[in-house]
Formats: sequence, structure tokens, C-alpha cells
Amino acid sequence: MRRELVACGRELQAARPFRGGSFVDDMLRLLAKLTCRIAVIGQVKAGKSTFINGLVRSPGLLPTDVNPWTTAVTHLHFARADAPANIAAEFTFFDSNEWERLARGGGHIRELTERLVPGFEPELLQKHVDAMRRRSEERLGNTLRTLLGKKHSFPSITKEVLERYVCSGLPSSGTEHKGIYSDVVKSADLYFTSNDFGFPTTIIDTPGTNDPFLVRDEITRRALESADIYIVVLTARQALSSADVALLRILRGLHKERIAVFINRIDELGDFVQDVPAIMKHVQSGLRREFPTSEIPVVVGSALWAEIAIRGGGPDADRALTPKLEAYARLLDEASVAPSSPQERIEILFKCSGLSPLCEVLARLTLDSHTGRVLTQISRSFSELARVGQNAASHEVEVLETEGKAGVPLANQGEMELRAVDAEVKENERLTITLQSLITDLQIRTDQLIDDQCNKMVEILRDVVQGFSEVECENLRNAVVEGHRGRVWRSDSTLLRQSLEEEFIKSYREAEQEIAKLESHVFPKLKQLLGRYRPDWRAIDNSGSATGSDELPLLSPLSKVVALDLGEPWWKHWWTRNRNAESQIVELDGIIRREFYPIVDELAESARSNLKVRQTTTLQEANMVFMGLVELLKEQSRARLERTRALITSGAASSSPEMQRTRDARTAELKNQINKMEVLVRRLESIEQAWAEKIG
Repeated sequence: MRRELVACGRELQAARPFRGGSFVDDMLRLLAKLTCRIAVIGQVKAGKSTFINGLVRSPGLLPTDVNPWTTAVTHLHFARADAPANIAAEFTFFDSNEWERLARGGGHIRELTERLVPGFEPELLQKHVDAMRRRSEERLGNTLRTLLGKKHSFPSITKEVLERYVCSGLPSSGTEHKGIYSDVVKSADLYFTSNDFGFPTTIIDTPGTNDPFLVRDEITRRALESADIYIVVLTARQALSSADVALLRILRGLHKERIAVFINRIDELGDFVQDVPAIMKHVQSGLRREFPTSEIPVVVGSALWAEIAIRGGGPDADRALTPKLEAYARLLDEASVAPSSPQERIEILFKCSGLSPLCEVLARLTLDSHTGRVLTQISRSFSELARVGQNAASHEVEVLETEGKAGVPLANQGEMELRAVDAEVKENERLTITLQSLITDLQIRTDQLIDDQCNKMVEILRDVVQGFSEVECENLRNAVVEGHRGRVWRSDSTLLRQSLEEEFIKSYREAEQEIAKLESHVFPKLKQLLGRYRPDWRAIDNSGSATGSDELPLLSPLSKVVALDLGEPWWKHWWTRNRNAESQIVELDGIIRREFYPIVDELAESARSNLKVRQTTTLQEANMVFMGLVELLKEQSRARLERTRALITSGAASSSPEMQRTRDARTAELKNQINKMEVLVRRLESIEQAWAEKIG
């Protein structure tokens, strides 16, 4: 789709009405830079590096030794148009204050981590950061100060370079240079010219979660918000542990819906035919239990088998291809037969590795990602521009044909033409003013609608908080009456957060619908207006507005830690310090409102921000199509004026052979342009149709 859109954009760019048009140029630059970002995350030793090596078809690229662990976020860039020249690997070091900021953390990711990750200890993280700093000082000595805040770049990627910068060699390894820079590398960027993904892609290799060395854990969590798609790698022997669930909860807290789970290392199981379906069922059941509203695809396989297959087989393939693996291959494909050649053995291993079905899952997730939304928006915009060009050319052909039939004496014709052009210019000016007025009015009315909807959202969400408070206060009153049987009473905010999320999404979608109604009322007026001024123009099939449901705002505020989330000691102190029932009820009501009203306000502001972005996109598209159309009308008027002046200057009649040849040449050029625009429209329509079928 991207390649087709680039080709269509270049044709638009070359078409006469759009030469020098900044919009098409901007869209082509955006297409060139557009990248799908896929993050690979999971626990330490889940086999992420081997998995990535298989995914990018480069066995042995990332070190997979048991001892060295990835300590920096590594970005593998494929076919990036904005890749730096003559650089294959670039390593960015922490600056002088980075360690302290890393230890302090903060922000939404830290709040999610502290609330959702069992056993997370900020104090322990500080100790680990201090240990990392000391180890770097011992390894690098005075060189350390010269590295901080700098970058090291290399023209090629080698195993030795990667081990030096992104692996942590153990002190007992005896390798002087392995991991020498690892503790001070903030990020690693590897650039590849290959385009095996068929689309500019960045694979993000994150440090392992649930790591005893908490710095790696924290680095991973800080990298989560930047990706479009997430692959959570589990290990078959311990699939969907509490740490895995905690990580998935963080992604859901960030409202990241494009998640795929890959259960790795099934090669370590005893009986693939029996064990794999059981593990799949266990993971799928756990995901449905934890995330009942999300459909998270699950793929099972072995990154090791993928690497062996990509290497081309050999002794490793012979050892891996056991009768149990052949039985598992038949489970996946009843038509599978016993391999009789080296190539068949490789095909069996790759089939069982799970990478092919995972790539199909990634392709589907990409369709609904930010990348997919940008592509559909550009496709729609190009379609409308092509129709505008088609209309403009058709109109000019009609004008030229009318001129050719005139056959009026020169003096009268020149005077008549000048009056006609003058009237046309004034008509275009009135049309411009009216169109601008309608678009400005749409902006004003949309601004007011967004304000009204967000204010309404605040009222609805505050009612939810108030309803929760009333229920909790009544529960507290009953607990006081019953004496709570010697236990400490506490309030759990989980249900409140769930209710707020449901009402927020509902209110946001309603706001989208109201804005769409307004747009559907205004844009037909714009079309009618153009038809009134230019009844000979074919209808423009444009709404100017985003279609479908946009991506929801982040639900970050709902994950904020509040007083109700505090542990037993806090509740015990609160419960025992004042046993007067009514004063405690009043205090509880105040705590709930003070803690959650600001969260409600933040949610409303998040919605407002998203709706404003939607509004801006809509108005830009409207300006592009409707005002761009008026500019084409003005260009036609200028061209007509030039022809009239040339006619008067030359002293020739409009029906003279020379003037007729000029008109015929221009008419032929315009008809050729009309045919090109018709073909272009059909191409773009077929792109959109294919896209809709894939999403459907």
C-alpha cells in the first residue's frame, strides 16, 4: 500500500494543477519517514534475542549467551529513509545525570510499575543504579567522564562491537572488552538497508523484565510507550507467570491494544503434541480471565528452530528433527509428510518455529496501528485531490470548447472575454470568502462542541466517583455498626477505575459521533455551494472528516497511585485514629473525591487533546480539497485571461486556425490529464477497498 501511495503521490505531484503543491510534497515526505515500531518484551532468559534473530532472518546477530544480557534498548532499523549516511551502528551513552533520573524514575510508567508489578522496590533500584555507576568507574576510569552524553558510531556491525556495547560480561569471564561500555549505553541503533519486512520497520529489543538487576527492568518499562505493536515473549516452561501478567497489565494501562504473545522455547518440552495444546489453552484462558475485553493473539513456537532453519540445517537440524517433532508437524498440518531431503527438514523446522503465523499476526495488527491509520488518511486525501484535478481539467475543456465555437469578431470577442473573466474572478472571490466562512464556522462550532462534550464528560465521571463514594461510605457505616469483627476496614478502588474507564470510553465515542454529525451537516453545504457556483462540476466525494473510530486517548490518569491504593499500615492508622462513624464517613468521602476528581479532570483533558487533533486533521483536509479547488478555479481564470490578452495582441480571431490549434493542443493535454486522473482514482479506490477487506 505504501509503495502504491508513493507512486500515486508522484503522479499527482507531476500533474499540472499540483506542481509545487506543498500538501502532496508533505504527504510524500511523511510516507518516506513512516515506520512501524515493534517492541519485543518479556522476562530475562525468555529467548528474546534468539527470537529477534529469527524474526529479522539474521542468525547470531544479537548475542544470546547465557551470561551477557541486553542492558540497553536496542533499535534494529530496516529500510529507514532517514537512516544516517555511512553508519551501521550507533551507541548513545547516558549523560552525567542519567543514572539519577533512572533511579528516581517518575512519570506514568513508574506509577504503573509501582501499582501493578508485584515486589517492585524503588529503594533497591537506587542501590542497583549506584552499583552500576561504581562498576563503570572501575572499568573505564577517567575515560568515563569523556563518554557521558556522547555517541560512538561504526560503519559496519560486528559481533565484537555488539558484545562490547550491549552485553554485560561477568567479572569472571576474563574477557577484557566484553561489556566494557554496557553500563553506560543508553540506547543502541543498528541500521540495515534490507527491506525484508516490505515496510520501513524498527524492531525494539528491550532488556528483560523480572530481572534481579532492577535497572534493566526500569529501562524496559521506560521504553514501552514508543512502540506501535508489542510482542510479549513467554517461555513455554513457565508461560504467563505473575510477572508476565504484570507486564501485560502495564500495556493495558497504557491502552496498548496491539499486543501479540509468542510462547517460545517449546523445543524444551518433552512431548510437543501433548504439551503445546495444553500450554496454549492455559495461556489463552489466563488472558481471557485477566483481559476479558481484549482479544490478544497467541502464537507458539521455537526461536531456536527458526535460527537452525535459517542457517540452512546441518547437524543441528538433524538433532532437532526427532520423531516427536515430525508428529508435531503433522499436528500443525495433516498433509505434512516425513522429510526425505535437507530442504524438507529445513521447511519442517521453520513451520514448527511459529514465525510464519506470528508474521501474519503482526501484519493484521499493523493494519489497525498508527501506521495503518496514516496510510488510510493519505490514501483518502490523494483520492480527493485526484478528483479535484479531474474536475478542474473537465471544466477547462468545456471553457476551451465554448471559446472555439464562439466565432465572434475580434474586437467584440476580446471585450466579451475580458468581461467574462472579470466576472469569473469576482465569482471566485465570493466563493473563496463563503467557503472560508463555512470552514471557520465549522471550527468555531467544533470548538464549542468539544468544550461541551468534555464538560459533560467531567460531570458523568464525577457522578461515577460520587456513586462509588456513596456505596463505600455505606459499606463503612455498616462495618462500624458490625464492629468489622476485629479487622481493618479498607476501600478498594479497582471497581471505580473500571467504571471510570467504561464511562470515559463511552463518553469519548459519543463526542466523536457528535462531531461527525456536525461535519456531516456542514460538508454537504460546501459541496452544494460549489455546485451552485459551478453547476457543471461533478460532485466531490469528500467529507473532509476522519472516518470510523479514532484511537482512544491514553488512560494514563486511571493508573495513578492514590491513597486508596496504600497498604495495610496506612489503613490501620486511618481506621483506628478516629472511631466516630460519621466523621470517618465524611473523611472517606473527602479522600475519594480529592483523589479521583483530579483524575477525572485529566481524563477530560486527554479527551480534549485527542479531539482537537482530530479537528485539526479534518479542517486541514477540508482546506486541502475545497480551498485547493478554488485555487484551481483561479488558475483557470488566469489562464483564460492570458489567452484573451494574447488574442487581442495578435489581432487574430478566436476562430483563426492558429488559435484553434492552440486550443486543440491544450484540450488534448487536458483530456489526457483527465484520463490519468481517472486511472489514478481507480487505483486509489482499489487500495482502499483492499485495505478495508483486510481490516474486515
